[in-house]
Amino acid sequence: MRSNPNGVPGMNDELKVFSAVAVTHTRHSSQSGAKPLDGIPVLESVAVTPPAAKYAKYRWCDYIELRCMTHVDHRFSRDALAEALKESEEVSGDESDMNPDEFIISDEDENSEEVIELETEKNDRDESFSATYFKHLRWRSTTFGSDWPFVIDEHAREIAIKPTLEISHYFYLHLLLSSLLKYCPNKRRKTYTGSFEEISLTIFRRLMPPGSEVHSFGAAHSKRYTGHLFERLTKLTTDIRGNFLLTQQDFPKNDAGDGGLDLVAWNDLKDTRDHIPIALAQCGCTADGWPNKMLEASPAKLGKKLITGHDWATYYFMPLDLTDERDGQMCWQEWRDINGVIVIDRLRLIRLADSAALAKSNLLAKSAIDEALGMRLT
Repeated sequence: MRSNPNGVPGMNDELKVFSAVAVTHTRHSSQSGAKPLDGIPVLESVAVTPPAAKYAKYRWCDYIELRCMTHVDHRFSRDALAEALKESEEVSGDESDMNPDEFIISDEDENSEEVIELETEKNDRDESFSATYFKHLRWRSTTFGSDWPFVIDEHAREIAIKPTLEISHYFYLHLLLSSLLKYCPNKRRKTYTGSFEEISLTIFRRLMPPGSEVHSFGAAHSKRYTGHLFERLTKLTTDIRGNFLLTQQDFPKNDAGDGGLDLVAWNDLKDTRDHIPIALAQCGCTADGWPNKMLEASPAKLGKKLITGHDWATYYFMPLDLTDERDGQMCWQEWRDINGVIVIDRLRLIRLADSAALAKSNLLAKSAIDEALGMRLT
């Protein structure tokens, strides 16, 4: 059994097998074979802070980890983050909850006592945010344990990449970069989004009862469901023994999308009647808009058109880390926005997955991760 920080139950060893083979990462040399694909780098504009509210700790901690990955020394400090926050406010004009009129400063006033006090207040606020995010990184260190690919130097008030990266660390970094598509050029995003759906499928299959049928429904990966969306949904309706109320005329002529479904599963219970176990899932790498995306595969959206004897279970797979700590117990960040679905986020993905098997199946974007590690930015 894995350790149980903060009293949170761990997963059985049979659900998680770590590779004993370490992949050595040398901090002061470039990564072999880590070259841009078709001349397009895997990351861009990493110095630009995320367009996220300051309370969104998961977004800012991901950004800190990104800056650490791409830093010339593979380190990133609280002071560097506070400076980045200050620079982003100067560029965007974002002054949090403070009145922007307070920061319209004339030349003769720039050295006044009031202006100095306001600047001090801004700097204190940025340092406070920075301290909050680094405190949450300590939570990640405890929660993800040996799977977290970073270490915290409390004396230097910074994080650093571990000198030796194992397969489980690459899996974490894969999920991290999948959460940061804003920094990934459009032509490189499939590096993460395509394999994320396949990774989710392997875990979805593990979660289903023995004897279940489990398939991809997404347009890019499905073999069972092909053609026009109406035809695919009609076949799915037959599989899950339901009734589909829409007709061909309700869909655009060339609609080859997925209708909000990426993964489907059912168990026929060894007869031909309805009222069987069904599960539908959506996979999303988006850092914005995920509360609405969670509902795309749910009865709340489809239930009036796709009628089944029993409402299906809805899953949402996401690479974001929504864990938080409250009163010594694990809880959710953004809990108010989490809808009535089963959420498989970064921690659950890592605890449920077999990292070595994913690497063996070439589902981890190791070369792209090595490329990111070799960028050597400031």
